[in-house]
Amino acid sequence: MTTTVGSILAVLLAGAAYAAAVLRRNRRLVRPPILGVDGAPLRDRTFTFSDGETVDYVDVGPTDDPASGDGHASAVSALFLVPGADGMKETFRYQVPALARRHRVICASLRERFAPDDTLDRMVDDVAELASAAGLERFVLLGQSLGGSIAMRFAVRDPERATGLVLANTLARIGYEHVGLNRALLTPLAMFTTRYLPTALGRAMARLWSRLDVWIYDSSPGGERVVDYALWTGPRTVPSSVSSARVARLKKVDLRPQLPAIRAPTLVLKGPRDHYVPPAWSHEIASLVPGARYEEVPGTGHCSHVSMPGSFNRRLSRWLEAVARREAGAGASDGPNSPGIPGSPRLESEVCE
Repeated sequence: MTTTVGSILAVLLAGAAYAAAVLRRNRRLVRPPILGVDGAPLRDRTFTFSDGETVDYVDVGPTDDPASGDGHASAVSALFLVPGADGMKETFRYQVPALARRHRVICASLRERFAPDDTLDRMVDDVAELASAAGLERFVLLGQSLGGSIAMRFAVRDPERATGLVLANTLARIGYEHVGLNRALLTPLAMFTTRYLPTALGRAMARLWSRLDVWIYDSSPGGERVVDYALWTGPRTVPSSVSSARVARLKKVDLRPQLPAIRAPTLVLKGPRDHYVPPAWSHEIASLVPGARYEEVPGTGHCSHVSMPGSFNRRLSRWLEAVARREAGAGASDGPNSPGIPGSPRLESEVCE
C-alpha cells in the first residue's frame, strides 16, 4: 500500500514538474516579428486603454507613392487588423507588409484582462479607442476568427467609422452543433498536443492534425506555415485561460440578428477545409449582411491568411481596389451585384498556388 501511494505521488510530482517546465518554455517563446515592406522588423508600440490595460501594436504605411497606383488607393486609406482569440498581432505577419504599400495599417494585439462584467463590447471599445488615438476616424476592419466578430459588432455600433469589413473564417455566435464523431471532436486533443508536448513531438502531431484538417491546421500546400505559426507564434505563446476569456465574451451574445444592420461593404473570406468554424457559418454571415461578398481561399482551413497568404492577399487586395473604385465613383454605373463591385454574392475560387 505504501509503495502504491509513493508511486502515485512520484507520478504526480513528475507531472507537476513537467507542466511547470512546459509553462516556463511557453512563456519564454519569442514570436517572429512583423516585417515592414523593406524586410526589416517593425517597431512595436504600446497603447494603454482608459481602464489601464496595455496592448502592443504596429502602425505602418503607406510606403508607395499614391500616384504610382491606379489613383483609387487613397479612397481606402486605412485598415485596422483584429486578430482571433489567441490575440497576437503577429498572426497578420503575412498581410501587414503587403497592405502597407498602399494603405496605412494598424495591427494590435487583443487585451488579456477583463472585468467580470465585460462583454464583447469591451474589445470593440478597444478598437475604437486605439483608432481614435491614432487619428483614424474611418477605416476598413479585417478580422480573423473572433476578430471578425469584433469587427461586425463595431460596424453595427459605429457605422460611420467602418468603411468596409473583411471577415476571415469568422463566426457570429458560439455553437457546438457541428461537433460529433468527426474532426471537430479532436480539437481539444490538438490544442493540448500543440501547447504542452515537447517541440519535436508537438510538430509531428501538428503534421498529423494537418493531414486530418483538425482545429487551425489544414492540408493545403502551405500547411507547414500553420504548423510553424502554432508552435512559435500562436497558441503556445498565449495561456489558454487568456484565449478562453476572450471567447467567453462572444458566448454571451448572438450577433446574427444584428448583421442586417451592417451597411459597410463586406467581404467574407473562407477556408473550405475549416472544421473548427464551419463554412456554413460564413455562408450564413454572408447571407445576413446586405450585399456581402463570399469568397473561398481554396485548400485552406481556419488559418487561410497563414497557410496560403498569397491567395488570401490577392483576394483581399482585389476587393479593396473595388471598394476604392466605388468610393471614387468609378463604379457608379455598376449594379449592386456586379462582379466588379464588392457585395457580389458569387463565390470565387482558383487553383491553389
